[in-house]
Amino acid sequence: MRVPVYSFRVDYVTCYSEFNPLLLFAQKYVFASDEQCPLRKCYASAICLIESGKGLLELNDKRYDVDPGSLVYIPAGAVHRWTTDSQNPMVHRCVYFDWKYVSRPDFQYQRDYFCKIEECDNELLSPHPPFQLQEVTHSRSIQVWVSYFNELTPPPRILGYRNIWDKLQYNGAFQTFLHQFIALAMANSTRDPRISRILERMEQEPPEVCEQHLYQWAGDLGLKKSRFHALFKADTGYSPNDYIHRLKYHRIEEDLVFSNLSITEIASKHGFSSIHYFSKAFRITTGLSPSEYRHKYSAMV
Repeated sequence: MRVPVYSFRVDYVTCYSEFNPLLLFAQKYVFASDEQCPLRKCYASAICLIESGKGLLELNDKRYDVDPGSLVYIPAGAVHRWTTDSQNPMVHRCVYFDWKYVSRPDFQYQRDYFCKIEECDNELLSPHPPFQLQEVTHSRSIQVWVSYFNELTPPPRILGYRNIWDKLQYNGAFQTFLHQFIALAMANSTRDPRISRILERMEQEPPEVCEQHLYQWAGDLGLKKSRFHALFKADTGYSPNDYIHRLKYHRIEEDLVFSNLSITEIASKHGFSSIHYFSKAFRITTGLSPSEYRHKYSAMV
């Protein structure tokens, strides 16, 4: 079944020069059993990951069953509603953004970006980009996508009081995130199924096993090293080694947030020879020390 796309018809040259995507806010949302939001519109565009659970999305007169790994693009002004499964409620990771700056002088809170269908002011809508994105796509690399969303989600705070340095930090991470999403969700793109199979296997194996056997797996699928590198980078936005590095640190982040292991135990589990080296390497990768990361994100769980 062909997935419908949201179509844009604009002058490519003009729009590419005008667009400068800006992160507005990001959040993790845990649905209650049988929860349903009202039919609504959002002035900003949104990208949502179904981290766990199942549910139904109504979007522009279409209905999608969504489950873990579903990635959803909701363009600004689209009529939509979420309904979660009664037995397995959804957990969402969402980012809201403008494709280019929109002046909304009275917007201070996240709720200000949502409106009833009949009350929507079209002048406040974020413009649409000069390409087609699938409304719903799917990724098996849930761990990596959660890592992307973690980098965009600060501790809960009033949007209007976030300082300029925080905005620069989070918007920089957002630019990388958006590149990955566009590469995945671009309509009419041709993705090599062999890369999908390798990514699925990488999710199942420890990073050190991936490092040792990655090119063997590619060779078994008929991919030479140079061709494999090109396809992998086109699909994920990362080189194979950079992707393994990101996957490794996401698993460390999971242990910091969701386990009771000490930081020393986590360092040892992931093959670091000393707590000093682990802390330094973790800060270089994430911008935070292990203890800072644990304190920051454990409060959000």
